[in-house]
Amino acid sequence: MKFELLSLTNVGQYITYLKKALSEEPDMMWAEYVDENEIMERINDPFYKNTPSILAFDGTDVVGRIEYHFYGCLQDGYRMAYVDWVYVLPEYRHNGIAQQLFKEFEKECKAKNIDQYFLIRATNENANKFYHSFENVDLDDEPVLRKTIREK
Repeated sequence: MKFELLSLTNVGQYITYLKKALSEEPDMMWAEYVDENEIMERINDPFYKNTPSILAFDGTDVVGRIEYHFYGCLQDGYRMAYVDWVYVLPEYRHNGIAQQLFKEFEKECKAKNIDQYFLIRATNENANKFYHSFENVDLDDEPVLRKTIREK
């Protein structure tokens, strides 16, 4: 298993992975379709440069990813990361890939002097088992406010 940041050189493999994930588990995806042109535009858009993804490869195939972004509070200098997305293709689950993706992500956090990261976690049986295996974490059920500013 190798891990790489999403880039122009591996975006084709990433798109193939997204299409497979969407076809296998459409109910687990936020998107209803994979638009290759839009993804290619986003990969070059400076706005998305602050939203990296680490890809997990089995040979030349992407089989999982973690997407995140860093941000901070100017007032107290606290540095945080938010995990936007973690997904491993079903046939590759329970092989430590998601755990390794988090380890790779935590390396990036340490390199950026991140104080804390968080995510809104899924609560299905597999996700609960996975997140309960983490050490030194809080698994609170906190309310989240979400407001859509712009409809797509």
